[in-house]
Amino acid sequence: MEKRVEFDFEIEFTNGGGIQGQGFRLDLAGDSISDEELASYIVEDMQLLMVGPVRILNKRIIEEPHKRRPFNDPQDPTCIDLSHTIEDGLVTYKGLPAPVICDFLSREASRELYAPGTEFQIGKIEMVANTGTYIDCPFHRYEDGKDLSEVTLEAFVDLEGIVIRAPYQEQLAIGRSFFEGKELRGRAVLVHTGWDEHWNTDAYFENNPFITEEAAQYLESCGVKLVGIDSLNIDDTRINSRPVHSTLLAREILIVEHLCRLNRLPDEGFLFTAAPPKFKGVGTFPVRAMAKLLND
Repeated sequence: MEKRVEFDFEIEFTNGGGIQGQGFRLDLAGDSISDEELASYIVEDMQLLMVGPVRILNKRIIEEPHKRRPFNDPQDPTCIDLSHTIEDGLVTYKGLPAPVICDFLSREASRELYAPGTEFQIGKIEMVANTGTYIDCPFHRYEDGKDLSEVTLEAFVDLEGIVIRAPYQEQLAIGRSFFEGKELRGRAVLVHTGWDEHWNTDAYFENNPFITEEAAQYLESCGVKLVGIDSLNIDDTRINSRPVHSTLLAREILIVEHLCRLNRLPDEGFLFTAAPPKFKGVGTFPVRAMAKLLND
């Protein structure tokens, strides 16, 4: 039997007043839902503004047929995470050191510094910039190119996206023909090869799919904003030159490598975001890459 949640709520507004509701019922994707999730759903679904405290009361889970698709259904998300998890010891690129992730201040040690019942963890991370899913800015390739702090937020956030399907089982070199006849100008072009299925294995580091120099020149001529790929490198790593990096970054076209889960995206109809921290003197850094699906 499908499950629903029944609950009452009280909402206060920051500019005065409030509303109450009794006996509300909501379809569930799983077996439970937190008060915080319920509060967010009420506020968003009712399009409320100036919302202060939200209290969920008398919550209970019941077995009852669903009335509509659950808002938190994991099979129908609004946002899709396209980035790998960075963890201690992860090898992103052979020859580069793995990150070291540990406590600078542990919870146990913090108890000596704060009042009883109060504790914190402060993490310490040591890693190279090319770790996990990361973005390349012009400074990565060119000394006089823009670094992470100089690229504007508009270049990282809510870019209209398109996915190009190029299964690695069929070819490794992704040429110009894959991009011809597509609406590319001003878009984030994400190349889905399926190579991310080898992530964190030895197979990931050898014979990976890549974009050709001719294709990069075509993308540059079409005025794309960003090019991403779910592979080890956007260039052919069997040669020492990096023509794709050179071509795209010279025109301030950003690059995202080591994407994942592009199979969950539609070909079009989404916004792509890959925003790094605002570092000076750094041209590459990990991002939480994601796609926000648009309504039909």
